[in-house]
Amino acid sequence: MDKAAILCKKDKAMLQEFSRRVILRVTGRSLPAFRIPFLGAYIDANVMKEVEKDRIIICHAAEVFAAGKRADDMDNDALFEETKTVDRTFVKSLIIPSLSVRMRYEDIAGIRKTRIRLLANDVHHVLRGWDDASSFEERLRSIYAAEQFKEAVIEILHLFNLETRMLSRSARFFPPFRTAMKVIADTLFDVMEAVSRDLADDYTMKIYQRAPSHVTA
Repeated sequence: MDKAAILCKKDKAMLQEFSRRVILRVTGRSLPAFRIPFLGAYIDANVMKEVEKDRIIICHAAEVFAAGKRADDMDNDALFEETKTVDRTFVKSLIIPSLSVRMRYEDIAGIRKTRIRLLANDVHHVLRGWDDASSFEERLRSIYAAEQFKEAVIEILHLFNLETRMLSRSARFFPPFRTAMKVIADTLFDVMEAVSRDLADDYTMKIYQRAPSHVTA
């Protein structure tokens, strides 16, 4: 039972659903700024970037756990540097007219390192005591009360949303999209925050609605 692979798969599925909902909500708005044809592709590529960064963090945290070490023993600074390679690939993949993106790591370093630490801690918490007879959902119910799980999801997504806001502010558009992107950068964060809460509610209901919580850790 490859538990790290399961965690990566579940994380990817949740972030893909997050992307789908954000794009649906944003492109459904009546503001002209939200009708930019490549906006959906930009949002989805940004989320897929996060999927790859999460995969790196989850796999590394699982390796540290397997070695009998604590999450606190991880070199988060080194992981932060490794995630920059994902950023560079993301920026190169943005074949979007009139767009220039420059990552300002001095702005996002604290946010990203906090997210790395929280995700690594969650991975260790889930792996600790997870036997092969239990499913992922059963394991979650055994260590988190429903409200705890929901808050954990919201917190992880909130940090991603904060970083995305920083990224959007660093994006530079040339006419005719400059004014439109300014509006998007100012409002996309609010949309992502709302979707985060809705998604956390839905996932919590799906995991906990048919089974009582038996928190053991």
